[in-house]
Amino acid sequence: MRLIRSSRHDRDRSLGQSLVEFAIVLPIILFLTLIALDFGRVYLGWINLQSMSRIAANLAANNPTAWANNDTAVKAKYQNQIRNDAAATNCTLPKVGGVETAPDPTFSDTGGNGSTEDIGDEAHVSLSCTFNLITPGVSNLLGGTLVVSSSSVFPVKTGMTDPGAGGGVPGVAPNAAFTGNGTIAPSTISGVTPFTVQFRDTSGGNPTIWLWEFNDGSPNSAAQDPPPHTFPLAPAPATYIVTLTASNSYGSSQASMSVTVEAATTVDFTSNTQGGNAPLPVTFTSTSSPGGTAFAWNFGAGEGTGSGATANHTYSTAGTYTVSLTVTYPTGDVTTTKTNYISVNVALCTVPHLDGVRRNNAQATWSAAGFTGTVSDGPSHPSGNYIIKSQSLTATSQVPCTSSVVVNNP
Repeated sequence: MRLIRSSRHDRDRSLGQSLVEFAIVLPIILFLTLIALDFGRVYLGWINLQSMSRIAANLAANNPTAWANNDTAVKAKYQNQIRNDAAATNCTLPKVGGVETAPDPTFSDTGGNGSTEDIGDEAHVSLSCTFNLITPGVSNLLGGTLVVSSSSVFPVKTGMTDPGAGGGVPGVAPNAAFTGNGTIAPSTISGVTPFTVQFRDTSGGNPTIWLWEFNDGSPNSAAQDPPPHTFPLAPAPATYIVTLTASNSYGSSQASMSVTVEAATTVDFTSNTQGGNAPLPVTFTSTSSPGGTAFAWNFGAGEGTGSGATANHTYSTAGTYTVSLTVTYPTGDVTTTKTNYISVNVALCTVPHLDGVRRNNAQATWSAAGFTGTVSDGPSHPSGNYIIKSQSLTATSQVPCTSSVVVNNP
């Protein structure tokens, strides 16, 4: 009795100690998780900030005279573009007069001729954003915010128009340039249908006319920044060449970008059977969208996994099984799950002839036929090791292997 009480006491004390340790460790785990989420959010914001600085530097390189000549339209476009992108990443730009304002670009004279606005000179853009930290402790340590910075340099793409003497030097045609969903042309962007792209003009040289050709059967656009454009999917995949022609009184130039639209990936599968008695062999076949590079099957609880576009599995235990298929595509993994898809009944065994068998040998004969049930005696059965002359289940019939049988004489 003392031993039993001591064992129970030790178990209770061990359980209590485990609960105390868990209560101590849990806040640490939660704290570390919040830190990872916080800095992961800031890291993604920094990546977006790099893209923002590149797009802004490209715009500045295409409009090098805008700041010297106080071109309010270009300057406003520069600020609005950066503000919109910053708002999308939940970071705060420095404020001037209570308004979030990006620093103006700076230009360097790489040619050494005293001008910073010639072709080949450089436009520099440096941006910084402030992110609010949400993790207690870390926010207190860092003051609740974290400043992230990025900078980009682009070569100036258009020269100044200088009137000069004697009638002046002719102006220049625009240098067509644009972005699609933040990606600078020329380049290729792709997405899954329905794929919508926001195009933004970043041309230099003061164009006055714009012509957007989407080459997907839709009308062209004459807007400087056309509305978001959704590309059709026919056939799959479909690739369209988008061209911007920027013009002014001195001429025109073009810039192009490839837009590829992929079909939405669907994952599905079939099987040669969905039910039967164990052991039940099943062949599964993927009917998923083309392009999958790997196939991972889960045949249900306790039944293991498989691979390949076609997979075979034999169910040995009665039950209902949920099957799932995961297909790996270049765009990521896609999974479909079919609940209670396979139904397996208990295995069937053939009833052996027990008539003429001695009672003491009946159980061995029954088990040898694959049955897990028992052999029992009927009412008023003879005593001893009698010869069986009747059985409750008909010989050679198919019954569940879990069945039992009653024998007697007569």
